[in-house]
Amino acid sequence: MERTVRTAFGRLGLTSFAPADVAEWRRGWRIVAGAAVGLGTGISLYLLLSSLFIAGLTDEFKWSRGDMGTAGALAFVVGAVSLSIVGKIIDRVGFRPVVLVCAPALALLYVMIAQQPGTFALYLGLMVWGGVFGAGTGAIAYTRPVVAAFVRQRGLALGVATCGVSLTSIIVAPMMSELIDAHGYRAGLYAMAVVTTVIGLPVALILIASAREAAARATDEIPDAAHVQGGEAGEAARLHVPDATIGQALRMPSFWLIVAALFCVNVPGSGLLGQLSPLISDKGFSVAATGYVMSIYAFGLLSGRLATGFALDRFAPTFVAGVMTVVPAVGMLLLLIPTPSFAVAAAAVLMIGLQQGSEVDLIAYFVSRRFGVAHYGAIYGRVATFGAVGTAIGLALFGWVHTATGTYDAALLIGAAAFAMGAGAFVLLGRVRSRTLRK
Repeated sequence: MERTVRTAFGRLGLTSFAPADVAEWRRGWRIVAGAAVGLGTGISLYLLLSSLFIAGLTDEFKWSRGDMGTAGALAFVVGAVSLSIVGKIIDRVGFRPVVLVCAPALALLYVMIAQQPGTFALYLGLMVWGGVFGAGTGAIAYTRPVVAAFVRQRGLALGVATCGVSLTSIIVAPMMSELIDAHGYRAGLYAMAVVTTVIGLPVALILIASAREAAARATDEIPDAAHVQGGEAGEAARLHVPDATIGQALRMPSFWLIVAALFCVNVPGSGLLGQLSPLISDKGFSVAATGYVMSIYAFGLLSGRLATGFALDRFAPTFVAGVMTVVPAVGMLLLLIPTPSFAVAAAAVLMIGLQQGSEVDLIAYFVSRRFGVAHYGAIYGRVATFGAVGTAIGLALFGWVHTATGTYDAALLIGAAAFAMGAGAFVLLGRVRSRTLRK
């Protein structure tokens, strides 16, 4: 009986870690922890909380939500260009020099936003600043040492690392909403600067210490789809994935399917997140309730990251990606209810948070598994560039739809369709096999 149970759990991928898995975690847990801290206090935290500052800025300077959407879109367009450049720099010099420059620059941005006099052109200039330097404090930088240190447990390691953003948001979102409610949006921006430079950067660098990055393994032995079905034949089935250059990756269907999936999920994901606080307020909820809804969103991020990271190492990755990407379409449709209960609004936001939490895991996983890790930063950066274009479109779309119609309903319908298309792209990725690269 015990053997039967062990076999059944083994086929589900739920057995305890093998000695090699434990050894990998013993060597690399500090790297994962450091990456979690860095991600949790970098640009990703601001992106989660940015909608809390919209009311203060628009009330004081009489800007519209469409104006705020345009500013956010500009930041992401600039960030889209910056990601490719930052990725190449990280491949050459490592992530440390990049974050040592970009994290203080990001903190300075928060202070400058708080001090700016309300000239919209100046605010747009600050968004350009954020697009340039924010890229160096996000996933492209902090996932690099993680993928270098983990091979067997890479999916779970990425999932745990990216949980830093969710954990920080769960704690900070209610505190930030209360701080802003009591002392204004400027106090919140000053607090963000402290979190980034006084807490996040030094703790992340101490934990990651002298972890390898540029000397990552050139090739990985990774499980084929048969592996997730269990059995000795599946365990033995392996794909050898040579490192791809950026030029080679651009000629592979896998690259463009990953790009399509990321673009599709970023349009609704970023659009909703950028307008989440006013969207929830429009449903009749108080400022305090809005803060709690954002914490629920952050909990969804946390759950999505852990669940996706765990599942990627045990089940067919493209199936995992497809399921996680179709769920938020339902959440978008739930938000179309004019006056939802708190429970319905929370459930909808939780569903969307689950997908957004899985996004970094999925892209980092598929890029490293399909193209190797020698040029990880450059290829990740190019994928993220296209994704950032989707982010920019989503930020502008949600803001201007509200300005034009007075509601977010049309944007929510477009978002539901985009999530469904993103899920389809991930499923198609499973039908495209890696091929041997020509030198």
